[in-house]
Amino acid sequence: MRAIYLCLVVVLSIPLFTTAKGIETAKQVEQNLWVMGMPTNADIERFAEQGGDIVVSLLSVSEQSQTAESTWVTHHGMAFYHIAIPGAEGLTFAKVRLLDKVLLEHKEKNVLVHCASGNRVGALFALRAAWLDGKDKEVALKIGRERGLTSLEKTVSEMIAQ
Repeated sequence: MRAIYLCLVVVLSIPLFTTAKGIETAKQVEQNLWVMGMPTNADIERFAEQGGDIVVSLLSVSEQSQTAESTWVTHHGMAFYHIAIPGAEGLTFAKVRLLDKVLLEHKEKNVLVHCASGNRVGALFALRAAWLDGKDKEVALKIGRERGLTSLEKTVSEMIAQ
């Protein structure tokens, strides 16, 4: 009796990062946009190897000074932007506009935006959705949550309502 083996090859589209752990690993939220908490050197290297172009850090100045991230990013041939958001007090219209400017200037490139946990990332994106894109509060907060907004949600909600 002869056995016949059928080999099926499936080609999958593999994302730049897995999304199984949410913001602990980069999460793709738009065609060219990924968000996450604090990346490691390995995360930065993987992002570069898989087509990453820009890394935007929202860490505070003191947090940023404790990492070699800008060196890691530029070593791998990517551009690095630092928009310091030290917490709720860093959530300003000027910072939202600055992030928006970076994203618009590089809209055709693969961009990773991060902070330590993803909370500030989500906060800035929620404010951007409300203040710059004219989204209503609930839609803006949903966008923020999808990008990591957690403990800053009450603050962001109040800022949008003003």
